Amino acid sequence: MRPILVFCLPAIGDFIRCHAAIQIIAERFPGQSIDIVTSRVAAPLARLMPHVRKVWVAEKHWKPGLKERVRLARELRRENYQAAYMLTSSTKASLVPWLARIPERIGYPREFQFGMVNRLPAGWLKSMVAFGPRKTRLAEQVCAIARLGERPAEDAPLPAPQLVVPPEELAGWRQRNGIDAARPVIALYTSDFANKRSWPMERFVSIARDHVARGWSIWLVGGPRERQAAAEIRAHLPEAIDFTSTPDIAEAMCQIAASTVFLGVDGGISHAAGALGGPCVLIYGSNRAYLHGPVNAQVIFLEPPISTPGWVENTRAVSEDRVREALAAAIRKHAPQFA
Repeated sequence: MRPILVFCLPAIGDFIRCHAAIQIIAERFPGQSIDIVTSRVAAPLARLMPHVRKVWVAEKHWKPGLKERVRLARELRRENYQAAYMLTSSTKASLVPWLARIPERIGYPREFQFGMVNRLPAGWLKSMVAFGPRKTRLAEQVCAIARLGERPAEDAPLPAPQLVVPPEELAGWRQRNGIDAARPVIALYTSDFANKRSWPMERFVSIARDHVARGWSIWLVGGPRERQAAAEIRAHLPEAIDFTSTPDIAEAMCQIAASTVFLGVDGGISHAAGALGGPCVLIYGSNRAYLHGPVNAQVIFLEPPISTPGWVENTRAVSEDRVREALAAAIRKHAPQFA
């Protein structure tokens, strides 16, 4: 059987949501190999995704990048793909499978890629002419492409994206870093404190101190955007361990998978935490969690209450008490030995 190629979105959170569609494709075509195309930053996560055989890298901002796309198309042509699912609606992305002569190129022609995209899901016209803010979740959109526009049963949930860190890899990471598996850990993902998606620094510190007093470790996870925030937290709480300089995002997945509970804000790393399957408490701005949050069932979302004035766009209206209650509930359910 000829393999299938899936063009995924490049940002980490969007890329992880694409795994919902990959699961649908794997179910529709059992036994067929599935390869994916994504950005260099997201590519290391592909090996943690069930059903994915191989990943191709396409840089996010080729300008215009025609030479690079022709080179990638030439490599893809040798693989003899049966079909390409275009989960991204970019014309630059659609050019690649067309140049690679992949027979079926499935997707929404939102940038008028007629011909480059040659199999359109049912309802494509309605999707194409929709204006204004996105009305459906991104996970629903990519799943609709994977289903060729067929509507699922009304009570059928979206497939939850999954990332799986092999147990031996996780054990090796713990051993290399001297991590005591018996000690509970809260992983904090703060984003940049200047970002309205974040939560006040002093509240993160207060929650962390509560857990330190109970014998927990505090890990600060993320990347370059979170390094200043991590330094600010450690200035008030030197016991916290700063992992934000981790060079490899796959190692960051070990950090999250090895933690007991994850507390974070809106961002790609929070989607990764949801997909890894551990208990998560996520703080979001008003009315953002449904559209932009993970669809994994174990995630607890906290948003400003309805009584908060509409001009309050940030997360300040989410109180410490609500976060403490949500963390306690997540721990009781998923890690009762540490409750």
